[in-house]
Amino acid sequence: MNLRHLEFLRLIVALGSFERAAEAAQVTQPAVSQAMRALQSDVGRVLFERCGRRMVPTTAALSLARAGEAIRSTVDTLDSGFKAGANDHRGRVLRVGMAPAAGLLYGPRVHASLLDVAPRFVLHLETGAAPRLLSQLLCADLDLAIAPLPRKMRDDRLRLRHLYTSEPLIYCRPGHPMAHATSLEQLKDASWVVAGAAGTPGNVIGEAFRVRRLPIPRIAVRCTDYAMLLRLVSQSDLLGVVSHPALLPPPGLHAVQPLPVLEGLPHYAVCAFWRGGERTTEVARVRDHIVDALSDPSSHTD
Repeated sequence: MNLRHLEFLRLIVALGSFERAAEAAQVTQPAVSQAMRALQSDVGRVLFERCGRRMVPTTAALSLARAGEAIRSTVDTLDSGFKAGANDHRGRVLRVGMAPAAGLLYGPRVHASLLDVAPRFVLHLETGAAPRLLSQLLCADLDLAIAPLPRKMRDDRLRLRHLYTSEPLIYCRPGHPMAHATSLEQLKDASWVVAGAAGTPGNVIGEAFRVRRLPIPRIAVRCTDYAMLLRLVSQSDLLGVVSHPALLPPPGLHAVQPLPVLEGLPHYAVCAFWRGGERTTEVARVRDHIVDALSDPSSHTD
């Protein structure tokens, strides 16, 4: 038995005609008539009798309509309960996605800002590349994303606010045989560790070589975060790019040093992103407070 057909029957009984039922269900009258024929075949009972120009529901139809009303009431109650639970869950959780560097730079500040405005919220943080995070944001799987602005990004569904511009430099361990290199040409035979996918602040070295018509360097290790990158650079002959000086470890811990390379590396604008056109909710208000706090000039990363 098709529950949609039961709903049509309920509307016919409640509204008094096939035509009004079709209007209420936003379907055509022939669709309602066909559904009633199918329902009548399913239950094996006559559901309507002709009285003049009208089709009058039989006792069997009235009984089935009452059953349909009970089913509909139960479904509505369950649906309301699930929605209330989901809304309550959303009201207590802020979902923020961050690119690897952004997570290290802004994770603690996001948490501190959340404590200021909504201390009972739970902060759900995840990291990933900018394209994936923005896709999750558009699908409403995230409430806020902090990530590099993709090249040539154009999407009117997203709002953004600039937070900082990356300052990438090449780093090596002290005593590295290439520690005094002053050009990318001198580094063409080096092996590299990168944090992130190609075309992101954690992996700009390929772009830097390509724009200068140099052979693409050998990427020996790909990792997901700068902590791992710095550990590898400090304990091997791998070279790596760090997109912001604030990501460097304290002196003496996994010691690394910048190379005096004269060519500049590609820079990226890192932004806070959120969906535009949303109705104002508690989550949206909390998100806006955090964006304002992060973009406050007095709180910029040094």
